[in-house]
Amino acid sequence: MRYRLLRSLSVSAPKMTVRSHVPAWMKICAGVLLFAVAVAVGVVIGRLGGASARGEVDATLGRLMQENLDLRGERDRLAGAGGTVESQSVMENATIKELNDQVAKLEAENAHLKEDVAFFEAATAGRTPATAVDAASGIALRRFQVTEDKATHRVRYRLLLTLDAKANRDFVGNLELVASIERNGRAAKITLPDPSKAGADDADMARFAVSFRSYKRIDGMFDLPADATLMSVEAHVLEHGVIKVRRTTDPE
Repeated sequence: MRYRLLRSLSVSAPKMTVRSHVPAWMKICAGVLLFAVAVAVGVVIGRLGGASARGEVDATLGRLMQENLDLRGERDRLAGAGGTVESQSVMENATIKELNDQVAKLEAENAHLKEDVAFFEAATAGRTPATAVDAASGIALRRFQVTEDKATHRVRYRLLLTLDAKANRDFVGNLELVASIERNGRAAKITLPDPSKAGADDADMARFAVSFRSYKRIDGMFDLPADATLMSVEAHVLEHGVIKVRRTTDPE
């Protein structure tokens, strides 16, 4: 017995491997947060114009912020205790890295959710132009936003389409953008996708295809000529080649 005890404490003793363990609560938090993202967006979309939507959205954002605070607290606790014992340090350092990665991911999701909620709330505010709603087909262009980066001559567009639940169908069509520009003192227009390339650039045509049932957020970019000044952009939503709704906006 004594021999076995001495042998277990000698250099010939079997090596012990310390494995890092990702806590189950961290995975659960990530799952809860991603579910909250879907719920928050669903609340805003499902209640376009609803008076209680803002309160529910604020409550969801509050929960997300608390999730991030809890994760940061756990990360800091592990970081403070990581150097006490060598074997524990190896395990906790691996866990801390996992936590740091998870916190960064959750913060990115949180920021993206806030941006989405702000965009959806803006869609419910104000009056949607008559040209942006087609009662017959149930399609509506609720929000259209254009931002120009003058340094790179790139334009980002964002829009929100909704389909009346009474339609009980999938909308299949395409988006068309018409940018009004000024170039060398003359007015001109850029149409996207370029009609002159129809059938020749399938990837470009596919980029503007639209298919959805209840709502769809579209986010994309296009380039401007370096010597062009963007004046406005008009969005057309077509079904079977016919423009159903249209909306014009100025760049921000």
